Amino acid sequence: MAASGRAAGRPPRHNLVAIVSIVVLSGAFFGYNQGVISGALHDIRHTFDVDTFEVEVAASWVTLGALAGALAGGHLADRIGRRGALWVAAGAYVVGTIVQAAAPTIGALLGARLLLGVGIGVASVAGPMFAAETAPERIRGGLLAVYQFSTTFAIFIGYLADELFTGGESWRYLLGAAVVLGVALILVTVVVPDSAVWYLKRGDRRRARESLCRTVPERRVDQRLDEVEKSLHGRKASWRELLSPQWRRPLALGVGLALFQQTTGINGIIYYADSIFAAAGFRTPEAQLSATTWAIGAVDAAFALVAVGLLDRVGRRPLLLVGLAGMAVSLAVVSVSFLGASARRGDGRITTAGLFLLVGVVFFVAFYAVSIGPAAWTVINEIYPGPIRGRCVAIASATHWGTEYLITQFFLSLLDALGRSGVFALFAALCVLGFLFVRRYLPETKGRTLEQIQQMWVADYDRRRRAHTGSCGTTKPLLP
Repeated sequence: MAASGRAAGRPPRHNLVAIVSIVVLSGAFFGYNQGVISGALHDIRHTFDVDTFEVEVAASWVTLGALAGALAGGHLADRIGRRGALWVAAGAYVVGTIVQAAAPTIGALLGARLLLGVGIGVASVAGPMFAAETAPERIRGGLLAVYQFSTTFAIFIGYLADELFTGGESWRYLLGAAVVLGVALILVTVVVPDSAVWYLKRGDRRRARESLCRTVPERRVDQRLDEVEKSLHGRKASWRELLSPQWRRPLALGVGLALFQQTTGINGIIYYADSIFAAAGFRTPEAQLSATTWAIGAVDAAFALVAVGLLDRVGRRPLLLVGLAGMAVSLAVVSVSFLGASARRGDGRITTAGLFLLVGVVFFVAFYAVSIGPAAWTVINEIYPGPIRGRCVAIASATHWGTEYLITQFFLSLLDALGRSGVFALFAALCVLGFLFVRRYLPETKGRTLEQIQQMWVADYDRRRRAHTGSCGTTKPLLP
């Protein structure tokens, strides 16, 4: 069978498995830590006898580190390659994980979590970018959606670990277990070459061809090689070219999707999960933790897996539009339900308002997980031209991490200012804005090669320029 597959010009399947593994591990870096830290913070507070502020810093500094890592990740990916950047990410992650698990003081723990976050941020840029550049276009959306699925599934595993192992020094073992992910990423990246885009940027056509042969049918390798080489124009792009009118539209699109992915309520739901389920009638902390695990963690992971199968069949744009509309309706239900959820039954049973609150949360998580959760990462990693892809993905990823940090940091202040119902009404309004943004600015990219998407932006820019000037001039050279 292997011989007949190669005779037909199909690439070996183990190469696709390696790409999937890189995406899975890159997403699990953040997911496992986010899930497990939620239950570990209580024990960390008692171990080091620290106040609430230091506990909050322990939780949030991973995100700050990820912000710095994302900004550095684009430069590293262009400087030492996508694979080299993944090695840096894995190294930072392994060291940070070991130090945080063995931390003798709260200061050591905070420093370790900052370093851990740097590894997460670099991986969030280099992992999906590597997959976007190496995956066949017919399955690229699904492969990139695996990043979000692995994040949500790892969160779910972290939640389950918190339920099973609590108290004493168990938090050290739970946090330390993440070292397996970093070591696995190092081992996987050792056996795969870098992307053809990276090799051609260095002028190494031979290794670029070998890389393409692993994932592209043999009869199409030379054609794809010429397309990639033409799109790169044999040189690096400057920051001036990145901010040129020709590329402002895709840059703004990626940044906008990263913003809406974080500002449409998912972090509010996760951050406020215990209070939501308390208002719905779950009285004990154990019941609230269990509800969070299954109503948020399991639903998020399950529907993120559904998105893996839909992105390359339905397309990015339809999923985003349906998902954002569903998220807006679900959050409106949550907002209205909060108005009546305070009138909880004295026997602890779920009220009608509490039932609607619970349903609204579950449907919101499902719509998010099948749409903007994975689709935003997919689009961000496929809409940029090769010469500026690393920097643009870094900017969009940094926007993601920076926005997540700000929401986590100021969510309680927002809650004090607007109230529970008002906060989720605001999130619903942002979902509507996200719907209008996608409808107005996002073209469909399903089934197109990265080079075809690049030329799509060139044609769009030329059309708008001619409409503005009234001329019939020809398209300017790509990245002049």
